[in-house]
Amino acid sequence: MFLILLLFMLFASTFTIGKAALLYTEPIFFIGTRMLIAGALLISYQALRGKKLRFALSDVGLLAQICFFQYYLAFLLEFWALQYVSASKTCLLFNLAPFVTALISFFLLGEYLTKKKFIGLVVGFVGLMPILQQSAPDEQLAGSVSWLSLPEIALLGSVFCASYGWILIKKIQDRGYSVLSVNAVTMAAAGVASLITSFVVEGMPHITPPEACHSSTLPWLCQMFGAYGAGVAIFLFYLFALILIANVAAFNLYGYLLSFYSATFLAFAGFITPLFTVLFDWLWLGQMVGKEFWLSMSMVSLGLFIFYIQELKEK
Repeated sequence: MFLILLLFMLFASTFTIGKAALLYTEPIFFIGTRMLIAGALLISYQALRGKKLRFALSDVGLLAQICFFQYYLAFLLEFWALQYVSASKTCLLFNLAPFVTALISFFLLGEYLTKKKFIGLVVGFVGLMPILQQSAPDEQLAGSVSWLSLPEIALLGSVFCASYGWILIKKIQDRGYSVLSVNAVTMAAAGVASLITSFVVEGMPHITPPEACHSSTLPWLCQMFGAYGAGVAIFLFYLFALILIANVAAFNLYGYLLSFYSATFLAFAGFITPLFTVLFDWLWLGQMVGKEFWLSMSMVSLGLFIFYIQELKEK
């Protein structure tokens, strides 16, 4: 059980670290750098193991879809929204992934959706209303469509892309490819695509010096590297922290735990992630959540419980 708590604590930290990293650089540039380095590390690891990255020509289209939906568009939408939305709210919305996956499977793959699962879906989506209606001032500055802010719409789009991406990864796994090989190629390609997008949309890479250099918070770092150098140092710290925590530790630990626990149990246990994110937001960024967050979390938890109880019965 300790490893399960550790797993979702690691996942929770990625939202807070990502939010903090955006104080020092542009979101698309950060995504591109992270994905390219992570993909290069995985390719190098496969090469050291003597594994050749070979894919049939007929599977290139599927790989391109994984690259686009899972590691390009999903992350682009998420990190753009993170500039305006709290890490805890982002994490809570990503707990909709099981629901969204079920809907995609129902509409695109023709999988059967039972009555109790449908009730769980409705309860979960209704539970989002309190947190979605409570928008921070920064969200409104980004624009809105009716009662939804554009960052909230972007996050919902990110959840859809990520959920669809995992379906595609499962599909290519069934064709005999390892997840490690697929991730190595698609992450590296998404990194290149993100960097190209960054240069077109954001211009030349820009690192913001930390505000700490104008106070007494981190004087030693600013004295050692200067204001701009301190910004680069903090940016690199967050960058490699995310790569090591998410791309190396969390994903591999998840795969290890799948040897002992069912995917259904781990997916349901993942709902403790927002609790860790709230804690990290408070400790790291000094941000607190309101009653709307706890109300939404309670209702989405109930929806997930109904949904997974039915799935366990089916299995």
